[in-house]
Amino acid sequence: MINKDYILRLAERFGRQLAIILRLRKFDQNEEALIYIDDLLLKSTGFTSRFLNSLSEEMLLQILSPLGNLNIEAALWSAMLLKAEGEIYEAMGQTNESYHRYIKSLSLWLEILRHENITAEPEFAQAITDLIKQLDDYELPQNIKDKLFAYYEHIGNYGKAEDVLFELLEANPSDSWLIERGEAFYDRLLSKGNADLLAGNLSREEAEEGLAQLKQMHR
Repeated sequence: MINKDYILRLAERFGRQLAIILRLRKFDQNEEALIYIDDLLLKSTGFTSRFLNSLSEEMLLQILSPLGNLNIEAALWSAMLLKAEGEIYEAMGQTNESYHRYIKSLSLWLEILRHENITAEPEFAQAITDLIKQLDDYELPQNIKDKLFAYYEHIGNYGKAEDVLFELLEANPSDSWLIERGEAFYDRLLSKGNADLLAGNLSREEAEEGLAQLKQMHR
């Protein structure tokens, strides 16, 4: 667990670097911004942008976990800078390049969230929100949806978590492990008060109905 003050200091450092990148972009210096990002990635992670972008999401997590534990600082730098790269490529009309960077970045942010409550830091929470919006027109990979299911429950958006759960189940209707996760999700929700559920855009009746559907599938 990283000290909260350390997370805050990281967020401040990220903010300063992003300001430089945004300033370069403001003057249409996109190539210079990409070179600057590449240099930052090398300094903060030991890897170039080209290398990181050549990896699958699974391999990316592995190289950022050299001792079997995710290097949170390196993962945060990677997530932030891949997102910044994606935004530059999107502005340049290279949507294929931007898409793959957005996916890798979102995957990293959601993986980091499994280890640290980074959503307590507004800049980090906003980065995740932005990426979800930036990927809104795409059909997301199943592994990303799986992480989003946990993310939406974490932030208390139970209605969205349920939507993602049923998207996963539609693609994998006989996945008993997924069904069990869904049942556990509804059990957690039904232990909450009605006000908490309604604040998360899900009524108790809807949660009970969802749980009943899953139990039917589990037979």
